[in-house]
Amino acid sequence: TETSHGRSEWRQAEVVAAAEPLMPGHKAFIRITSRRDQTKPLTRLFMASTLLSPQQALELTRAHWQIENGLHWMLDVHLDEDQSRARKDNAPANTALLNRIARNILQGADVDKVPISHRIKKCAWNDDYLIQALTHMR
Repeated sequence: TETSHGRSEWRQAEVVAAAEPLMPGHKAFIRITSRRDQTKPLTRLFMASTLLSPQQALELTRAHWQIENGLHWMLDVHLDEDQSRARKDNAPANTALLNRIARNILQGADVDKVPISHRIKKCAWNDDYLIQALTHMR
């Protein structure tokens, strides 16, 4: 059980060795059951290439979603990635790559804690700031 931001979440993991692997490297199935406050339980299923303990499974799935949510939230909210109309050939991969490059530039653009949304506007409005951001690329 974990409490964060005023919400309580209960999570349980079950790990079962794969009797017959479904693909090369497949070693285990993981079932994570979670419940927030009084909502009905949510069950997520995963395949793993390693036989983990239930505690390890909980920690790894939690860490994975924290990274995914942080990255994709920023790309969607600030760069409207979910609204992209790029569908043909290499356009989706190229657009995603450019968005990630822009994210890296913007994250390094200011040492103080100016929100990314302000940095985007500042780059559009101020050529000197844009040049400064581009010269500090990592």
